[in-house]
Order: sequence, then C-alpha cells, then structure tokens
Amino acid sequence: MRYRGRRDVSGLFVAIAILASVETRGALAGEESPSTVINYPYSYFADARPNTAYDMISRLPGFVFDDGNMLRGFAGTAGNVLIDGQRPTAKTDDLQSILQRIPASDVERIDLIRGGAPGIDMQGQTIIANVIRKTGDSTQIVADVEDNFWPDGHTAPNASVQFTQHSGDSTYEGSLSRYGNFDDSVGNGFHDITDVATGSVSRADAHTTGFGAGEGLTAAVTIPLFGGQFKANIALQETPFNSSVSYTQPGGDELITDQEGNNNGELGLHWIGPVGSVQLETLLLQRLGHATDVNVSIAPDDVQQFTSTEDAGETIARAVVRYTPVTALTLEGGAEGVYNFLDGVSGYTDNGVNTPLPSANAIIDEMRGEVFGMGTWKIDSRWMVEAGMRAEASEISETGAAILDRKFFYPKPRVVTTWSPDKDTQVRLRYERVLGQLDFNNFIASSNLAAQGVNAGNPNLEPDQHSQYEISVERDFWTKGALVATLMHERISDLEDYVPVTGVSGTFDAPGNIGTGSNTQIDVEFTVPLDRLGLENGLLKTTNIWRISSVRDPVTGEDRVISGERPQDIEWTLTQDINSLRSTWGLYYYNCWNENYYYFDEIRHRRTVPPYLTMWWEYKPTPKWSLHLELDNVGRFTYDDEYSVYAGLRSDTPLQSIDELSIRSQPRLYVQIRKTFD
Repeated sequence: MRYRGRRDVSGLFVAIAILASVETRGALAGEESPSTVINYPYSYFADARPNTAYDMISRLPGFVFDDGNMLRGFAGTAGNVLIDGQRPTAKTDDLQSILQRIPASDVERIDLIRGGAPGIDMQGQTIIANVIRKTGDSTQIVADVEDNFWPDGHTAPNASVQFTQHSGDSTYEGSLSRYGNFDDSVGNGFHDITDVATGSVSRADAHTTGFGAGEGLTAAVTIPLFGGQFKANIALQETPFNSSVSYTQPGGDELITDQEGNNNGELGLHWIGPVGSVQLETLLLQRLGHATDVNVSIAPDDVQQFTSTEDAGETIARAVVRYTPVTALTLEGGAEGVYNFLDGVSGYTDNGVNTPLPSANAIIDEMRGEVFGMGTWKIDSRWMVEAGMRAEASEISETGAAILDRKFFYPKPRVVTTWSPDKDTQVRLRYERVLGQLDFNNFIASSNLAAQGVNAGNPNLEPDQHSQYEISVERDFWTKGALVATLMHERISDLEDYVPVTGVSGTFDAPGNIGTGSNTQIDVEFTVPLDRLGLENGLLKTTNIWRISSVRDPVTGEDRVISGERPQDIEWTLTQDINSLRSTWGLYYYNCWNENYYYFDEIRHRRTVPPYLTMWWEYKPTPKWSLHLELDNVGRFTYDDEYSVYAGLRSDTPLQSIDELSIRSQPRLYVQIRKTFD
C-alpha cells in the first residue's frame, strides 16, 4: 500500500482557526515582556496529584516528551528534559525511568524553555523542560507494586523500591526494580498463504506469545566538589525476552521461538563548576553490554536455527566550556571523544546443515571525535539567535568476514532564530545538518524467522545525512492551553534502507545506502483546558503528525515511501481532575500505525488496525498513597503483517504469493499501588 499524494490535514487548519480566535492570557503585544522561559511551579500541577516528575512533564502545555535515543556517543542522543539544568549522565538508564524515580513532592518547579535561553544547553532541541528540584533536607522511600493481567491468564508483574535523600548540597539516590516486559500484540489469529496464480489459500490457526522478566539496580550520589558539583551514577540491567508464534495446520504444526538475553552496565561521572571566568563541564561515561539470541523454526521436515552473540562497549569523554561575557550572550565550546566496539558472532543452520551468511561474524572498532562551538544571543526581549557548528571525524575498522578501515568527516551547522512578538506567541526557525549513525548490528547477519527470515550484514554502510528546515509557531492561551504547529522538510543523502547482497548461499537482504530521499512532516500539538467548555479541571492534549516521504526504489527504480516510515501519528488524551474525590480519570486514543518495508523479492506491510483506546482512574486518598487502575486496548486492535512475495527480483519477476499473519490482541488490566515513606 503506497502513501502518496494528498493527505488529510484538516486538523491543522481547524487548529489554526481556533488559534486565531481564542482569547489569550489577556496580554496584548507590549503589555508584558515576552520570555523564552515559562515557569510552572508545583502548585500548577497540584490538582492532578502527580506522583513523579514524569507525571508533571506530561501535563506541560504544548510539550511532547522525547526520551532521546540509544545511538553511540553523548551529543545528539539527548531527550528534551533537563534536571536542575543538566542532562543526566546516563544512557542505559533512560530519561523516562529517571524522571519516574523523582517524587513529585521533590520538584519545586518546571521551566519550559522555548527556542533557547542564555546558559542553557538546548541539546539540539527547540523546546526543553527543566525540572528544578527542592534543596531542603529530606528523605523519601517509595515502594511501587504493579501487575498487568490478560484474559488468557498470563501476567507481567513489576515492583520497585526507590530511595532519595537530600542533605545540604548533597543528594543520594538508589533503586531496585523487578520488571516484566511484554508484547501488547499477543493473541490468537490466522496465517494465510495465497497462491496468486491459482487463487488457492492455505490457512493455519496462529498463536503468539511474548514476555520477559528482568531486574535492575541504579545508584547515584551528587556532592559539592572543588567549588562545583560532582555526580556519579551506576546502572545494571538484565532484560531477557522470549517470544513465539505457533501455527496449527493440516500436514503438521509449526513453532517459531526467539530467546533474547541482554545484560548491560553503565557508570557515569560528571562535574560542573566555575573555573575562573568560565563554567567547565566534564563527563566520563562507560557502558558494557552482552547480548544473545537463539531463533528457532520447527516445521515438518524443516528445522532452522539462527544464533548470535554480541559483546559491546562504549567509552565517552566530553568537556564543555561556557562563557557569558554579558547577560544576553552565552558562548560555548567543547570536544567529545568516543571509543566503541562490537564483537559479534552469528550462525545459521537449515536441517542441521550450516549455511554461510554474508558478514556473519565481525569485530568492529570505532574511534570518533567531535569539536563544537555555539553561541546564544538574546538580542532583545523579542529576538534570540542560537548558532553553532559541530565537526565530527571518525574511523571505523572491521575484521572478520570483511577487513575494512574507513574514515569519515562531517560538518554539522545549526541555526535557530526565535521571535516572540508578545508573551503568548513565539515563532521559531531552524536549519540544521543532522548526521545519522551507523548501527553496528547492521554490519552482522541477523534474523527474524517469524517474519522476513535471515538478513545479511553489510560492512559498507555509510551514515545518512539530513538537511532539515523547520518553522514552528506556538500560541499559549487560557493559562493551561497551547497550540504548537511545526512544518519540517528534510533532504536525505545516503539514505539507509535495504539492498540485495549476494553470497555463496544465494541473495539476501541487507541494510544499505540507496541514494537521496526527502521527508516532510507536519506536527500539531494542541493542549486545551476544558473548564470554559463545561468540564471542570478537564484537559485535552493531542499530538497530530503527518509525514510524506519519497525515495527511489533500488530494485524497481520507482519512487516510493521510505521503509519503516509511518505516514501519521494521531494521539488524543483527555483527563479530568476531581478534587472532591481526590481522583483523576482519563481516556487515551491512538490511531495505531502503518508501515511498509521493501526487500529485493518482498514487500512487507505491517499495521495495527484502530481503535486503540485506554481508560484509567487514579485515586490518591493521602499524599503518600496512590492507586492506579487502567484498562488498556479496550477495542482490541488487530496486528496485521503481510508479505507480497515475488519469484525473484521485484523488478523482473511476477508476484508469486501473499503471506499474511493476523493476530487479534487482548485487552490488558493494569494495577499499580504506590506508597511513600518519609
């Protein structure tokens, strides 16, 4: 299914019409000096009775949380939330988990920084939330017990204990967690294989499972040191996951299992403080990981097995110097050095016979350095400019199935201009050169025997480069309301997709660079307080994203969408705080997703069919106790995975068969009990 041509963007025009007509906070241009920073004290969130800093973040008008990403290095992987003005020195321990461990009662306020502010590193974002914690002495222990229940009887329990102590200028934190990972598309359905030539259909009953139980430990200490602030943090995680799909059919059943194991450890060291007239920030981050995968397909007269083991590590050293010659101007410069390695071994057998794969084994080393400089200038109360340049140089060496040594150099300029004509309106313009990052796992063969099968590795990958142009308009209204409309267009060079690779055992798909592509995205974030519309303490938050992409298919030469890109993302959340009942109820709607992948002899179409509806109720009888009840997936979405299989190259051979797996998911009951001890 192609996504080309006209898109339904009526929501954008409706939102703009409302924006033009709503009554704002009462300030006309010139009545108050506009600011790029909006302060939200704890009292702003009091009606919602939040438990954690993450709960508070989710209530910010016009703000959509970004957890960051797990790419290598520190620069360019940040989310859009700071804690006390600093980004956490952590990657394995993700930003959402960190925010969920900060008790709401420990938060003094949250600053929403739009466009930029002198002295604040925007982490490559145009909007940042800064969580400011209280400084008084206190000790808190939070116990959290929760479980997930499905109609077929399986559960996914979780539990955690979190400790936080403030003593003077020092903070001590720790947590122990047991968590259950799950696949929300588990259920029953069918597997059809249609012979296109004859029209005959063979059907099998299908059943899927997916669950993993893991443990985690985190600890952190923040103390005054050498006139500044020093923080050390550690995280240890074990996250196994087992999944399966079984087919019951005439002629014999088939079972496909996948057992994954992941063990990760992380140590972060961070110091920030004044050195003469400048502020110096330094960090060291060490990450180590071990991953295993055993993927087995058992069918009548056919047993396939794919195994892989990977050891990986990352060492990051970073230093940043900030200088503020005048209040309105901040200059920043620094450097980052990174060493990464991956040692991967994989193997594939079919009925006990070893089948060689292209790039089955590899040892990869990367040395990468980046230098950067930028400045933030608040020209006056209405105008601000952030401009800078990053330059990245790297060398990737590979031994094993291939012996390669490649060097790369990329400049990455960035300019953001912010105009605030009044205190409720802001316009942001951004140009940035964004560099993609090579996934070392793509250098080594991989498998998903329940889906596309075995993929080859490709040691010749190069990072894709994105030239992004963006305009964003924000309008605040009704105290808690905001509308943010963003248009972003990007040109992509060396776009990464899939290419055919031929080895001694035949032709396989592999990640590869396929040329130049483009992507246009419209994003409308709408937060509407509903008191004036008759629902006291009601709040509606919506995310509405439309994407249009284009790239030339390397097999057929025709234009198509980029593999894996979802053409739209629509999410609506309605909440109401009921103070008399010390409760909050809510509804969440998601339009589900739809994506395509293009292989040399197949087109894969994955989707979930709406609706996805969640409803919840949270009761907080005292500030120290809370009960959360949630019913997810009320409408029971359907997960559909369809392959159009060709006899050979899609450009030269006819469509041979259509392979479809359709699974009806199950609703889920989630229960959480949380207790705070002072």
